[in-house]
Amino acid sequence: MNSEQSQDRVLDLCLRAGDLMLKHGAETSRVEETIVRIGRASGAKLVHSFVTPTGIFISVGMIGAEKTGLIRIRTTSAINLYKVHEVNDLSRRYERGQMTFEEMSDRLRAIHDAPPHFRIRWQHLAAAISSGAFAVLFGGGWREFLIGAICGWLSNTTMDAMFDNVPRFLRVFTAALVGVSLAVMSVKSGFSSNLEAAVIGAVIPLVPGLSLTNAIRDLMAGELLSGVARASEATLTAFAIAVAVALVLSFASYGVAR
Repeated sequence: MNSEQSQDRVLDLCLRAGDLMLKHGAETSRVEETIVRIGRASGAKLVHSFVTPTGIFISVGMIGAEKTGLIRIRTTSAINLYKVHEVNDLSRRYERGQMTFEEMSDRLRAIHDAPPHFRIRWQHLAAAISSGAFAVLFGGGWREFLIGAICGWLSNTTMDAMFDNVPRFLRVFTAALVGVSLAVMSVKSGFSSNLEAAVIGAVIPLVPGLSLTNAIRDLMAGELLSGVARASEATLTAFAIAVAVALVLSFASYGVAR
């Protein structure tokens, strides 16, 4: 294998690792750090990485030559922090010399092909329980817990049922519309008397908590471009939820304020 082929393989390995991490919810500063770690452990004399929420740019230099590669990250809802942890752990073990280049490449491929650590039905169940718990936290009783759990489950499944090529904000808006509509119907039917608690339970699974957390972490790490982009995404997601709630309440003759 000549130096050019070696350089191409190192560049490909770095791109695949960065793609896995960024696509599954890692902050950009962590992705950049991991890429540099893998590149240097692979023998590259020079490694530069520039990561944004929608793209990765890497420059790798070996023996007087330098190559640049990029990959576009398509926005998905497949957040999987377990895979982020696995890639991060692999990079550290690879840096310490505990595995070869081929083993590192094979492990990245295995992580990419692996199914979610928790099955979809368990994710939906967790969303339902957390939604019910938040409904109780905001003043609801056992009925609000039940309605919140059902509405949260419905919102989460609606979000997952829509294709990734549908804009995220439209998916969030639709999911919130469906969940809040059921919450309002439960109050209209007399099953529940606490509208606020039921609505909160319906939208909790859609709240962009991870995006906001990553935005703050990126800003604190000096990644201003990524931080502002993620903060804008979180703000627009919250706006989509708010519009859906306002529309349902208006059509139900409740009004935004009771």
